[in-house]
Amino acid sequence: MDLTGAAASGTVSPVSAPLTAPRKNEEIELTVESLALGGRGVAHRDGFVVFVDDALPGDRVRARVFRRRERFAEARAVERLDASPLRVEAPCGHYRARECGGCRFQDLDYAHQLAAKQAQVRETLAHLGGFADPHVHPIVGSPERFRYRNKMEFSFHPDADGAPVLGLHRRGRYDQVFALESCWLATALTDRVVRHTQRFAAVHAWPAYHSVRHTGVARFLVVRHLESSGQALVNLVAATDEIPHLERWAAEIAALDPAIRGVVLNINTSRANIAFGEPGLERVLAGAPVIQEHLHGLVFEAGANAFLQTNSRQADALYAAALDEAEISPRTRVLDLYCGAGTITLLAARQAQEALGFEMVEDAVRAAERNAAHNGVTNVRFRLGEARRLLREWDEAWTPDVVIADPPRAGLHERVVDRIAGLEPQRVVYVSCNPATLARDLAGLVARGYVLDRVRPFDLFPHTPHIEVVARLTRAPN
Repeated sequence: MDLTGAAASGTVSPVSAPLTAPRKNEEIELTVESLALGGRGVAHRDGFVVFVDDALPGDRVRARVFRRRERFAEARAVERLDASPLRVEAPCGHYRARECGGCRFQDLDYAHQLAAKQAQVRETLAHLGGFADPHVHPIVGSPERFRYRNKMEFSFHPDADGAPVLGLHRRGRYDQVFALESCWLATALTDRVVRHTQRFAAVHAWPAYHSVRHTGVARFLVVRHLESSGQALVNLVAATDEIPHLERWAAEIAALDPAIRGVVLNINTSRANIAFGEPGLERVLAGAPVIQEHLHGLVFEAGANAFLQTNSRQADALYAAALDEAEISPRTRVLDLYCGAGTITLLAARQAQEALGFEMVEDAVRAAERNAAHNGVTNVRFRLGEARRLLREWDEAWTPDVVIADPPRAGLHERVVDRIAGLEPQRVVYVSCNPATLARDLAGLVARGYVLDRVRPFDLFPHTPHIEVVARLTRAPN
């Protein structure tokens, strides 16, 4: 049995020989067979399932068990005895040194990365959704396997002597940061901004924020570089604005390249380690506070806290697939749930009679309204509020022909699933970043009168375990 999908929820088949189960802290030799959802290797010890960190399909490893459950164990590879024939040379020095937790598969042949993700989608739908033979299209690979990210977040942290370190989190650690030399997923301009900021922060003794003690000031550096428009925005997130020579740093960053259209400061006084500023606490240090993203002939504003897909070319393909599955005509009414800044809503509105977007983040709704005005799209509206409440209080004079949902990783609340089905749209298009919650929600819609037509996976994040999926359901005949 292939367990690639089962790992997401721990749904593992009963063990036939429990006496052979490995003990905690025992070192065992294993041959990795496949990848589970989330990126761990799947192996067996006399029929007992073992999930293995830091191992790829085809590797034979010595692994130490660190957790034992009734039906599976978890282990970490401590020695590679035989390397998988699927391994390739990873270009990133940080990856080869096992420093960075961002990439998981740089040394796995890309064709096999895609094959693993394809299998994970199918197996997850089977194990968690109960779909015996789901129609899963071949996964769409990314045209760029490196330098594809249009946004990167970097963290500050003090070293043992209190000096600021700027880089990425060490593998498996939220409280440790290593100094970045170069990131192979970011653009070359992003690397330049990071290196310049590292030097400036060191020279001027910026007080780096400590994520455990909650001391210091400089927290995050966020660089958004949209190559579709040739524009970049640099955002410094800090606990206060008391940063030495802040304006001089901003001027030097803005002068690095004409593509850098703005440098902003966002204040985050909370203990939450998130690279976002609090409403009303953004300050423009140089240039403009927003840049532009171009998608399917429309222009979208991208501020420091805006959500946009981080792989622009694959986002084009993902949105095209969603619109294709929606089958929108000039008489179609579209409801877009979790619409963010209105990207899919506006793209759908160009083809529809009317489009309505629901979103619970006020800044996103205001951005969506500005995007609609900027693009001259007049047959679209946006409503602020949680999807569950807005659906419960539905007071529109029309019901949707198509519902498009692009929820966060947690997926849809059961009442949202129930209310979508209650509106009886002819088609539901579900855009997901989590195959596990997708499988659960698709099963819920099928139980309420829908048929799963097909699923289309996309790889927006090469060398990572993440998968994006577009699924289409149609209402079953009465």
